[in-house]
Amino acid sequence: MRYYAIRAIIALACIFLLASCAGAVKVTSALHIDTYTDAENEDQSFGEESAVWVSSHMGEPVRIAYLSFAGMTKLPEQISSANLKIYVKGVERPGKVTLYLYDNAAMNTVTWADQPEYDSQALGSIEIQETGWQTWDATDFVKKAAVECSEGCPFSVVLVADEDASISFASQEGSEEEKAVLQYEAF
Repeated sequence: MRYYAIRAIIALACIFLLASCAGAVKVTSALHIDTYTDAENEDQSFGEESAVWVSSHMGEPVRIAYLSFAGMTKLPEQISSANLKIYVKGVERPGKVTLYLYDNAAMNTVTWADQPEYDSQALGSIEIQETGWQTWDATDFVKKAAVECSEGCPFSVVLVADEDASISFASQEGSEEEKAVLQYEAF
């Protein structure tokens, strides 16, 4: 009887160990580059600024931000949830900011005149009213990045202001504590 009890305990321990190993893990994609483009300064790049801007005027974007992250390492079906956490430095005009995917790294030298064409499908949005940390549900964005960048290519979050919003975010040139974070759970 004692022999069976020891075997049962060992079997339960093995099941517990396997179950805990199969759980979801949090993956943080490293931010490599952030920049923005400005319609009023078509040939100027803003990759070294302490803030990245998104603005729109009469419903049309006039400043677009790009945040480029390290390559994707998971398949879309492995991703259960994701979020993009970013620090809002200033709000000139509150409003909605929408996420789009660019399936490559946006260089910090990009200008309005030569900015890359990003995917037209909106993959999440958030209403921003004040400064401080804001978090997007980026699950759809990360799953789409996993489809488009399944071989480990870098990818970019494209932030576009809607209506007449004008908002600045902390860039990687600022403090380490205010750096944008893209994190997802995968199994």
